[in-house]
Amino acid sequence: MSTNFFFVALSFLLFSCKEDTVKPNDSVKKIDFDCAGVNCEELIVPSDPYQVNPDFYGYADPSIRKELTSNTIWLAYSFPHYKMSGTTPVPSVSIHLSKSTDNGNTWTFVKQLFEPTPIDNPANPGEAGFLDHETVNLLPVDQNGELYWLAARLNYFIPAGGGFRERPNNSFHISIAKAGRPENLTTAETGTIGGSMTHSNWNVNQVLIPPALTTEAFFWNEPALYFDEASGKLYLVMVAFVYRGSSPVMAKNNTFVYSTTPSGNPSTWNWEYNGILADADVAAELDGQRISQTDIANGADGKLLLILTPDDWNATRNDFNHKGCKVIEIKSLENPELERDTKGQLKVRAYITASDANDLGSGASAYDAASETGILFTKRNKTTSSFTASIHKTGLRP
Repeated sequence: MSTNFFFVALSFLLFSCKEDTVKPNDSVKKIDFDCAGVNCEELIVPSDPYQVNPDFYGYADPSIRKELTSNTIWLAYSFPHYKMSGTTPVPSVSIHLSKSTDNGNTWTFVKQLFEPTPIDNPANPGEAGFLDHETVNLLPVDQNGELYWLAARLNYFIPAGGGFRERPNNSFHISIAKAGRPENLTTAETGTIGGSMTHSNWNVNQVLIPPALTTEAFFWNEPALYFDEASGKLYLVMVAFVYRGSSPVMAKNNTFVYSTTPSGNPSTWNWEYNGILADADVAAELDGQRISQTDIANGADGKLLLILTPDDWNATRNDFNHKGCKVIEIKSLENPELERDTKGQLKVRAYITASDANDLGSGASAYDAASETGILFTKRNKTTSSFTASIHKTGLRP
């Protein structure tokens, strides 16, 4: 999430929600929602409390999916915390898994799905540290009667004595795990995808470089999955983080689509390029310089939706500014295109902000229409000395 487990203030100041009148040539209502105040309740998993520390904790980057054969709803999320490297506390992110059997009203902790792993940096032998994980995206699949679960996530290396700014860009890679049950994804068969910056010693199965980025230095982030039962294709949506030196090239940070027929071990899958789903022009329409923190879900009416965060680059803070969550309709993933109305405008179903966010904003949302939580929205409070995050239930079910 733009290193995107990001973090949230727990204070609530004000709430407002309105529905715009349907305009001529528009087919959907756009909901504007301020996730601040008592009507944007925090999602708490009682058996998975925050780590007790003053400046680095919370839940972030949710992924929520209903099981195909039962009413159980599964929730995976980033879990920022401190781990110990000797006597030194080191900021860290793991991925936790919880579930609900009452339509998302209450939650039970299941397990630590992907935990930081002590490891020597394969790209720099002898450098000790940890392999950390964040931005998970769950997906249940029914492939010709074979039921299984997938989990795509971002991985990177953190040096033993360092923080997130010390992560080497050549360690960023995407993993896709496949298992019969969500709780078994921890030890599942796994495939690894890299970008142009990913070092080959990370055992990448396939390096994906889209035509627009053949001369650029980039890594992949923000993976989102969607399976089309009719065609048997699995689609992977990712955001390219393009850099020149230490600065991001926001105009090149586009959202790309790849697809595969997911047969056998994910390490053997052959990903094919489909195209660009959202470029800088689309981001500008959504009041950002790029879109990030993507999720794909079917709306309450069955329409395919893209849940996203518009981003800017804050050069003064040397960080990404998250500008809330927008939900827009997708026309096609096979030939990537977003839906537009008869005026040529993107079909935006919802816009969620948090008026109590600081100047780096909030975002990172997820949705399953079966959950009473509605769209889940991550609020964060990021300063030069602290990172805190929390996930909130908007109740919106577009």
